[in-house]
Amino acid sequence: MVRWGQGSLCDGLSVFMEGLVQFYDYVVGLSLFIFWFVVVLVVLECCGSGYGGDRDVSGVFVLEFVWTVLPLILLVFMAYPSLVLLYMSEVGVGSAVSVVVTGHQWYWEYEGVGGVLDSYMDSALGYRLLDVDNRLVLPSFQMVGVGVTSADVIHSWAVPSLGVKMDCIPGRINQLVVEILGAGVFYGQCSELCGVMHSFMPIVVEAVV
Repeated sequence: MVRWGQGSLCDGLSVFMEGLVQFYDYVVGLSLFIFWFVVVLVVLECCGSGYGGDRDVSGVFVLEFVWTVLPLILLVFMAYPSLVLLYMSEVGVGSAVSVVVTGHQWYWEYEGVGGVLDSYMDSALGYRLLDVDNRLVLPSFQMVGVGVTSADVIHSWAVPSLGVKMDCIPGRINQLVVEILGAGVFYGQCSELCGVMHSFMPIVVEAVV
């Protein structure tokens, strides 16, 4: 849900998106801490009695150790949760349902348990430039493996509220996993410029319990 005046990301509606929101909050908080820590150091240095004097800090082992190791530690604290999220997006053996998404100029083809269906934009059914004639129906609270590819040019299958964006490349199947946290209808678009009708190939995912 997006609210007016909201200062953070929209609510995560999948396990991966929840992790992205938490990682975003974590990195912003850590960045603010670093910013104010540096500001305090600068203020203390400028207000100190020795400000403006000539001081030789070359060869000072403690200083060199601190400004080398401290940034490295901070980078590790940022990189570790990012790597956890990266491996969360990989398709696991526990996926209950598998779907293959194929991008075409300019529609989507979904191949799953129920067979094969084509999904074209149909604004008469709902939101302008967002609704389609055939929605991709997925189960909630289950791991769903999604393989994405393309039949012609490069597309990108993206559903922001689910934290999903994966390039569809001809001759290659990229994989991701999504676990939706509840029933609902989620909208997305092709996020890679793929031709004159690029803006007319929306994505609609309907999650059912």
